[in-house]
Amino acid sequence: MLGIESIQITPKLMMRASQIDAFKGLWLGLETYTTGLQILSDVAAHGAKVQRVLSPLKDKEITPEIIKALHAVQTGGKGASAYKTADNLLPVSRGDTVIGELETAAPEHVEPLINKLLGWLNESLTRREMHPLIVIAVFTAVFLQISPFETGNMRTVRFLILLLLLKSDYRYAPYVPLDRIMEDEGERVFRALSHNQESLEQGRPDWSAWLNCFFDLLVQQKNILDERLNEKDKDLSKLPTLSARVMRLFEEHDRLQMNDIVKLTRGRRSTLKLRLGELVDQGYLRRHGRARSTWYSQI
Repeated sequence: MLGIESIQITPKLMMRASQIDAFKGLWLGLETYTTGLQILSDVAAHGAKVQRVLSPLKDKEITPEIIKALHAVQTGGKGASAYKTADNLLPVSRGDTVIGELETAAPEHVEPLINKLLGWLNESLTRREMHPLIVIAVFTAVFLQISPFETGNMRTVRFLILLLLLKSDYRYAPYVPLDRIMEDEGERVFRALSHNQESLEQGRPDWSAWLNCFFDLLVQQKNILDERLNEKDKDLSKLPTLSARVMRLFEEHDRLQMNDIVKLTRGRRSTLKLRLGELVDQGYLRRHGRARSTWYSQI
């Protein structure tokens, strides 16, 4: 089913794992000696919220019931979600653009496949004979290949990754959601998952593309926090008035498009375009997408 015996640990993967584990140690020290992680302001608030949801599950085995409950939480349902009853495809997107769709397991195969996958996952995390990041990467790819729910599989697995990282003592993980990172890398995620799926179906498992992709996503995740921890003070009082107003919007919004910013600031579009460009160049904001689909987030 998994073909994990074919996994090759390359120098690049070792380097990525070392970078992530080094930051893991840094974060544990930060949590020990810094009260409330005030240095991270809005990021700390988000992380605390996610941790409240995940912490009760940290020391439990992952079960179908937990997955069904997390799916319901992620998709706005109540109680526990039901597995799919019809064939479906898994869309992989970059923003609002669907890069491609992957084939998934037939409904009648979902329950036995999920049970088998979870048995392997829990045993692997307990026995610790394989690096937990590799275990999480393999779980992610196979979960998406199964896609047990009609919709919301990608959203659910992103949340499961955070839970599994937390279970493996990567306690910084809840502070940075993977949604934006995986969407920004949509093309690469699709190519890697597609290659992995085809290799498994052909009986010649090749995990290299997906493992490199997944580890790079995790490096980006830790880099976001690393940059926040080491950034210089950015005094909003030194910014033009309109720029400061724009920055304060991101205290309550994770992402904003130009139309949102115009509406909330009541500024002129031409002036806002100039100020947003300056904020991006100066390292306050990050620009995503193109043309009308452009949106901004705080760094």
